[in-house]
Amino acid sequence: MEILNNGLIVAGIVGAIGAVIGLILAFASNVFQVTEDPRYDLLVKNLPGVNCGMCGYAGCSGMANGLIAGDADVKGCKPANDLTRAKVLAILRGEDPDQVVNTAPIAKPQAQVKA
Repeated sequence: MEILNNGLIVAGIVGAIGAVIGLILAFASNVFQVTEDPRYDLLVKNLPGVNCGMCGYAGCSGMANGLIAGDADVKGCKPANDLTRAKVLAILRGEDPDQVVNTAPIAKPQAQVKA
């Protein structure tokens, strides 16, 4: 019977320690919570995704962080076309990138000369 009582006491102590540690972790997760800018995922999705580093950042995710921080310019992304740049600027202004239309001129077909 004494062994059973000792086992219950040990189980109670271990359970109490676990509960205290759980409360400490729950409190710490609220205190040290990191929020991510909602534009980040949109920027990464709308950048070309080449991860070439031509902009001076390690990849498109680095460029997205630089754009949000105001340290980068969308013109630094060499693989991006005018539509991509317009969408990125729309995201930075808080607008919907899907509402941006392609304003690039459409090339006219060349007339063939008959000989």
